Amino acid sequence: MFRFIAQYKTTAVGFLALVIPLVLLWYHGRQRVEPTVYERTLIRFTSPAQNVMGNAIGAVRTIWTDYIWVVGVQQENRELRLRNEELVGEFQKREELERENRRLKELLKFKGERPDLVTVAARVVAKDVSPFHRVLKIKISAGADHGVRRYQAVVTPRGVVGHIEKTVGEYAEVKLAADAGSRISVNILGRDTKGVVAGAGDRSTYLASFETSDTSRQAQANDLLVTNGEDERFPKGLHVGTIDSAPPLHEGSGLRYVVTPSVSAVALDFVLVVISQVERIPSMDDGS
Repeated sequence: MFRFIAQYKTTAVGFLALVIPLVLLWYHGRQRVEPTVYERTLIRFTSPAQNVMGNAIGAVRTIWTDYIWVVGVQQENRELRLRNEELVGEFQKREELERENRRLKELLKFKGERPDLVTVAARVVAKDVSPFHRVLKIKISAGADHGVRRYQAVVTPRGVVGHIEKTVGEYAEVKLAADAGSRISVNILGRDTKGVVAGAGDRSTYLASFETSDTSRQAQANDLLVTNGEDERFPKGLHVGTIDSAPPLHEGSGLRYVVTPSVSAVALDFVLVVISQVERIPSMDDGS
């Protein structure tokens, strides 16, 4: 027996090596419902690794997808922000142009209403501001080359701004009506009460005072003060300020009232400099 096995060992091994794979292929290729022991064992040992790899690949895919989405959203947000900034800038420029157009129209209307005044229009190019954020002086784009001289009146359609303090080349500096040293001869509108509006020179507020020697008729709150032209500097009929609600102070033989100027220098961008006045000669139709 052993001699027989030893004699045909090589043939038997070759036969088994050829037949066994074929049998296994045939066996595993059959249709069956239940997996084999080999498959169950293989699945049992490989399933955890497959689950881990599947979860890892799914997580990486999700992270990559979310990253691409976030990058896209961030890029869209940057583009939207830039576009929004451009639109806001365009809107602000349009609003500024509209405001300038309105102010220029007001200046033209004022020049039409006051043909007796020869004026030069100027832009406010600089403002001297106090530590209390109060504008102390303004610089305008009209100087000696434009016929501007010291003490000439500076006005807007809303009223008196101040007067020219000095000219510097093609520019001029303006002393405001609320500054110390400013004095404007005025009347209370609708009354014969005369007086002077003097700048308070307060570095924190835009206040002035109305000083009058007429104590027989006291001024009332919100009374409007207008230039009377008697100082030969400011044309007649321009608004200067309004009487404040504070009670008057008795000074010597007169009264002094707190006044709020008609024009604030904070929002000024255009002004008119009155370089001369044309005297109107009454016609025969005036009855004078």
